[in-house]
Amino acid sequence: MRFIVVAISLLLGGISVARAATPEQCAALASRDFSDVLDAPTRVIAAKPVAASATMPAACRVEGYVAPQVGIEFLLPLANWNGKFLMQGCGAMCGTLEQISSCAEAVGRGYACGTTDMGHRAPMQDGKWAYSNPLAEIDLGHRGTHVATLAGKAITAAFYGSDIKRSYFRGCSTGGRQGLVEAQRYPYDFDGIIAGASVLYVPMGPPLQLTWDVMANLDTSGKPIMPESKLKVLAAASMNACDALDGLKDGLISDPRACKFDPATLLCKGGASDQCLTPAEVAVVRKFYDGPRNAKGPLTRVGGQPYGTELGWEGLLKGKGSPNYGFALENLRYLGFALDPGPTYDVSEFNWDRDPQRLSYSVLTAGNPDISLFAENGGKLIMFHGWADPAIPATVSIRYYEMATRTLGGREAMERFARLFLMPGLGHCKTGGTNFADMLGALDAWVEGGKAPDLINAYGVADKEVGPVQPPAGFTGDNAAAFQPKFSRPLFPYPDQARYQSGDPNVAASFKRVHIK
Repeated sequence: MRFIVVAISLLLGGISVARAATPEQCAALASRDFSDVLDAPTRVIAAKPVAASATMPAACRVEGYVAPQVGIEFLLPLANWNGKFLMQGCGAMCGTLEQISSCAEAVGRGYACGTTDMGHRAPMQDGKWAYSNPLAEIDLGHRGTHVATLAGKAITAAFYGSDIKRSYFRGCSTGGRQGLVEAQRYPYDFDGIIAGASVLYVPMGPPLQLTWDVMANLDTSGKPIMPESKLKVLAAASMNACDALDGLKDGLISDPRACKFDPATLLCKGGASDQCLTPAEVAVVRKFYDGPRNAKGPLTRVGGQPYGTELGWEGLLKGKGSPNYGFALENLRYLGFALDPGPTYDVSEFNWDRDPQRLSYSVLTAGNPDISLFAENGGKLIMFHGWADPAIPATVSIRYYEMATRTLGGREAMERFARLFLMPGLGHCKTGGTNFADMLGALDAWVEGGKAPDLINAYGVADKEVGPVQPPAGFTGDNAAAFQPKFSRPLFPYPDQARYQSGDPNVAASFKRVHIK
């Protein structure tokens, strides 16, 4: 009893097991040998108790690596472990363990939670670690997440002296890609996966979109054409054209595909000003909406930026020297081509008639629609995407979901284990509109109790850093009112949508489900 305290309480429908461990047991992990973890030889380099704070209960912080260089970090609650394990995904090219902060809420709900740097340490605008380094690309592509998961499960089981009951993954952007890759390549790692705004890394898709966007606003001398100051005017016009199509004018576009907006309506008539667009600026905006194309036509099947994303174009309009341009540049230099062109290559050298078909992302891709093994193993998948995402258009997730649906045999077969939720107004993983929904709670209820998520309530939260995989401070899974959302909206599984019916437009109950065939 000194090492493991086990409290067992009988509940209707099963047994709930809450486990605790001591700070001494935490410190002892640092000297424990995990080199025999199958397929993931692991070294713990630090294990220290962390005192309770306003955002997280007392926990054991474990740091280490999986050979040869996949960094890992885990937070294990000292009390009330619910028997479950959660991996938290990365962003961009990863290269950090900072996303461990998003584990705080999960630890507060009883989960053991961790993350990985996916095999390297570098900022987003630095891809040199991948220069002619295929092993590093394999770690980023799929191995890093897999072996970190194996290590985390082994450490968690050793700490509590008990097998893990359930294991989950949640992530957005690169984290969304990690989740889909796990379902495709390692279908036995997780019982449930949350994958948001996934960077699919498939030819003719993201990051081709990013390359197109950062070049669209550059003139022949490489200088920006349209100033950021005009985005508010453009966004207002787009919203005015599209907002009310869902039955309510509320600043949220429920489905931009239903809208027809022509930026030429903003064409300057009495001289240039901040309240109108010049012909050159209209052409830039059309490039954003149309998406990548060359002399033969469109280069993707997902189109360009949806209406409603305009306020998120700020970084895309800044030109050379901006983080967005830098990310596109590093991607092309060190990840995009079969042979890395290296540090002298510039985005301006990308030839739209010749180079799109040369992109090679076979190690990084999450585009395989066959996730049948994950389904057959009982896995559950929740995908989500914000309609106002300027980094990865929501149509990317729609396209993948539809391909997987056809591959699995139709909508009925797909919905037995996978659902896609589209969130009006949500930017890239966070910020704006319906920027929070308890995806983890919905996934857990599906895996544990077989309750498929036919409706998930979403909330508008004032904190712009909040998102479906970054819950608001103080959220514990059953206290939605505690973080004081501005409004709530129902989310229904794609392709169904919410339509305003009657009553308070800020309350989810005022909306009904519209079935889309």
